[in-house]
Amino acid sequence: MTHEIRRRILRAATPEEKERHRTIREEIQQELPELKQWARETAARHQERVAVGTVFTDQETVVLEAIDDYATKHSLTSRGAVVREALAHLLGIDITRQ
Repeated sequence: MTHEIRRRILRAATPEEKERHRTIREEIQQELPELKQWARETAARHQERVAVGTVFTDQETVVLEAIDDYATKHSLTSRGAVVREALAHLLGIDITRQ
C-alpha cells in the first residue's frame, strides 16, 4: 500500500460549514446512547471474541490468552514483549528486557 504525503490546505470554515458541522455533532450526540446500547448488545452476543478493536476467532483468542498468561507469569509488560522474547529465543539472540 502506498502512502502519499499531501500538503493540507488549512482555512477557516464558512458560516454554512460551521452550521452543518454543528448540526451533525448534535445528531451524533442524540444517537450516541442508542449506538452504545447496540454495541453492548452486539458484544453480548459475541462473548467468544476478544474486544480489542479487532475481532478475533475462537482459535485466535486461545493464542492471545496464552500470550497474556505467559506475559503475566514472566513479568512482561505487553504482548509485544512476549513476541520479542520468543523471537530472541528462536534466533538465539540475548536481549535485555525493558
